[in-house]
Amino acid sequence: MAYFLKILNVFFLSMIKYFYTPIYAHIIGLDIWGTSISMIIGGVIGFLFYYHFSKILLLSTKHIKPVGRKTLPDQIQNHYRVYREKRTLRRKNRKRFSWRNRMIVKLGKNYGMYAIIIFTPILISLVLGAFLLRKYYAHRPEAVPLMVVSIIVEGAILVVGYWHMVGAL
Repeated sequence: MAYFLKILNVFFLSMIKYFYTPIYAHIIGLDIWGTSISMIIGGVIGFLFYYHFSKILLLSTKHIKPVGRKTLPDQIQNHYRVYREKRTLRRKNRKRFSWRNRMIVKLGKNYGMYAIIIFTPILISLVLGAFLLRKYYAHRPEAVPLMVVSIIVEGAILVVGYWHMVGAL
């Protein structure tokens, strides 16, 4: 029963903090196969859960603004109105596009989805990566399968790399 609890613990940890899971699994004494299988399955299931949950979150936030307008006190609404006016004034007076801004926009359009897919398991959490993919690249049908492949490949690399680093391989 203790082995099953370790696998379950690694499974749930990999749904949130994917990068640190092999370290934790090694500390609690889980072997390489149990770690890799539970970590990869937990990461994929966690990503899919957060990806579909973020759709509900994005749809529900569209309806919060009209409700907030009715329920918020007048002082907060006036403060927000002044803030919006100042922001529109600043935006009118700013410089439109520089070469740097154009480069950033071009890189984001061409490589943004792939950067999110590659960096989500190791640098960004699965929660934030799933939200960003849903918000900006939901119209691209290859986004979710590529992310699942990225989670599998990077999970295998993380587990083998860590086990090789500590000399347990």
